Amino acid sequence: MEPVVGLQSSCAVSSFPTVEIWQDVLAQAVTGELIAAMNYTSLSEICDDPEEVADALEHAGIERGHAARFAAEGRRLGVAVQNNVEGKHWKKLREAFLRCIAARDFIGCLIVQEIMLESFAVASYARVGRVGPGTLGRTFSAIAAEEEEHIDHAMEILRAERARDVQGFDEKMYRLHLEVMTTLAEMLTKECRTGHCEVCHGTCVKPALFDISLSAAELRGASLQQYLKTLDMLGLPGEVTLQWVTQLPV
Repeated sequence: MEPVVGLQSSCAVSSFPTVEIWQDVLAQAVTGELIAAMNYTSLSEICDDPEEVADALEHAGIERGHAARFAAEGRRLGVAVQNNVEGKHWKKLREAFLRCIAARDFIGCLIVQEIMLESFAVASYARVGRVGPGTLGRTFSAIAAEEEEHIDHAMEILRAERARDVQGFDEKMYRLHLEVMTTLAEMLTKECRTGHCEVCHGTCVKPALFDISLSAAELRGASLQQYLKTLDMLGLPGEVTLQWVTQLPV
């Protein structure tokens, strides 16, 4: 596994009342962006077309830039924003992506990163952006919009792939859904049943989200709605995908 990219700050903890909550929200965001950067870098290694290689590496750079922007928001608050790509849930998501890399499954990689992970990023960042104070909220909102462009970028490729083999595509989608979306849903369950996520700096941040006008349930609901919307754009039957989602951990 690649080493954690150092984005920590040496600043002391701010006196801002909810700063420790924002510290953990930013830690999850930074870790997710670094995972995305690692995924795109790995994707570049299985691309045969030089243009696809360049495109994947460009995306990796964009995601690293997002991580740096989130870390900078932490510094503005006077806190060190940690990251841990080896954290329990993020490691599982990375391993799922690497299995697609090992199989040289370009379409599977796009499904995991562009459809599943980006759906959660777009929806959760947008919600955080609405309640985040000052530049913090504006940064989350801006990055949510940029992540949505990544989904749009993949749509044409994935629609064409599904048109070639509807059954095969949908079977792959469901297999990856069980593997990846289960982990994403577990991250936003009401309680952490499997222990500490290894990203939050103290206890689990989820119970404290109410203090910044958020909740794990709201973030989970918004993320799954975005995911269903994306699957609908791909042409998958809504009655089928809704059943997929209702079977996820709550």
